[in-house]
Amino acid sequence: MDIFRLESVSPITKEPVNEGDFKTWIEQREVIPFLEREIEDENIIIYASLPFAFIHAVLVQNVRLEKETIDDLLLWDSNPFSTWSLVASSEDAWIEGPLKGNQSKILREGEQIIFIRGFEGVDSLRRYYEMEQKISHVLGLHFMPERNAWCRLDQHGDVEDVVKIIELNELPKKESGTIVTFRRSALGEFTSLCNYTLCIMFDFTRYKKGSFSGWRGSNQAIQFENGTDIFGTLVVEKGNGSYSRGIQVKNISVPKEEIVNKAWGRSQSEESRQYVTFIAQDWKNKRIAEISCDPSCLANYFMESELPFELTPAFFRPEVLLKYKSDRDKYQLEERSISCRGSWYLETFDVNEAGQVHTYLGYLNRLPYEEQLHWKQYNETPKAPLSKRTIATDFRGQWYEEYNPLSSLKNKLSDLHRDDVGWWTLRGEYTLEKVLYPFTSSPDEWADEILNLDQLIVEGFDEKWLKRKSTELGRNPDIKSRGLKLIEECLIGFGFDEDHAHSIMSPLHELHNLRSKLRGHASGDEAAELRKIALKNFGSFRQHYIDLCARCDESLEIIAQAFRA
Repeated sequence: MDIFRLESVSPITKEPVNEGDFKTWIEQREVIPFLEREIEDENIIIYASLPFAFIHAVLVQNVRLEKETIDDLLLWDSNPFSTWSLVASSEDAWIEGPLKGNQSKILREGEQIIFIRGFEGVDSLRRYYEMEQKISHVLGLHFMPERNAWCRLDQHGDVEDVVKIIELNELPKKESGTIVTFRRSALGEFTSLCNYTLCIMFDFTRYKKGSFSGWRGSNQAIQFENGTDIFGTLVVEKGNGSYSRGIQVKNISVPKEEIVNKAWGRSQSEESRQYVTFIAQDWKNKRIAEISCDPSCLANYFMESELPFELTPAFFRPEVLLKYKSDRDKYQLEERSISCRGSWYLETFDVNEAGQVHTYLGYLNRLPYEEQLHWKQYNETPKAPLSKRTIATDFRGQWYEEYNPLSSLKNKLSDLHRDDVGWWTLRGEYTLEKVLYPFTSSPDEWADEILNLDQLIVEGFDEKWLKRKSTELGRNPDIKSRGLKLIEECLIGFGFDEDHAHSIMSPLHELHNLRSKLRGHASGDEAAELRKIALKNFGSFRQHYIDLCARCDESLEIIAQAFRA
């Protein structure tokens, strides 16, 4: 079913107005083509409760479609309201599965996919749906109420609807209906793992609403089938209505090899994978050239080969990283690595003196092809060597001990939160991860990182705690004093003279003022002037940010020592 074109189910839900069309409609000629088309679609209908139609799918062990089997399956008499239940005799009690009461012996051993349940007395739970846990667990599905679907992450790290509940509230004559679809490829994975076949039971009943007085019982049932996987009976009473009832049995399993490859991160064969070429610094052969990141075109230290090393670096404009900053739910951008939820991981990158981002061909080839193309568009020749940190850690095997202001600042704040100091706390689970150096010359990126840094540090100060503390220290802060001023009052209470206390707080005041003027309601002229000053004094927004982090780090160290004393 095309879940984005719901009109595809219109033929089975809409009663024709014209008498001639009604006579054709009750012959149900389009039902078999509809079922054949739906079973091959990207999303399979596993449950439908609609005017004139009912569909319910379950899983059964692989069966051969012989007459005896077909006759047995045609006895089906269960629906999604059948659940696990307690059964009791006069002397005993036991548990029965949802399909155990079925007249069909084959279906009794089947697996129900979806359950419809209700909890009387709670309006929001009068009718709701549950997924068979074995299926949802194996396929990694989670119900998301806002999408009304069981979802998982696709190969690109995006949320995809796998099992979708679709409520139809605008059907003709103010009627409504429900359809539940299952992504065919995902259900095919499960059926392959458990040797199941998909069995769909259908019931199409057509008549004139408002004038139907009942079945006459004068017509014989005829075989209703396509000769391959649809079997049932159809009764047509001319001018009155019709009803069909049957089964559709289809093996939708995917090859086990595909599942194994997917589990091991080999979603496609190595022969069919695509790789991008990058301008790279082939230091092994002392050249700068276009080199494919294809593993077969690279060598390691243990191979006798003239091929470039896997650790051949490629360089990129810093804008390559903005994509990952713009969607923090999907991407985790850390100081030297990037990961995409449930999809891929770039083990290392760094920034050289020219502001270029660099990483290795041997890591780029592990990214999806689409992600390689993203990096390709920012690829350029090296303007400066690899960063000192990269040379130390990746080639010399040394710890890099040069002072990193932002890392030092984050470590201090993490320690304060862990020690539960009272006067400062981490306000959000991902606040630490969110703060990064600006990578580009973009004033917006710089302003965003100023905002993130201010939210991390300044918003972490607990004003109620600080007011109590400053009062205990003999200070009488103004009732309107906020976090930074209260810290200053505490420092004075600890014995710092006023000028020194103000000097200690100066970097934090500067940070907070920048946040207000760059991302607040200040005039454009004032923000533009601040940008000019930063570039004039530091040469780049990144260098200004590094300097600001260093000064904030120094101030925080003094503040923390004062509160510990």
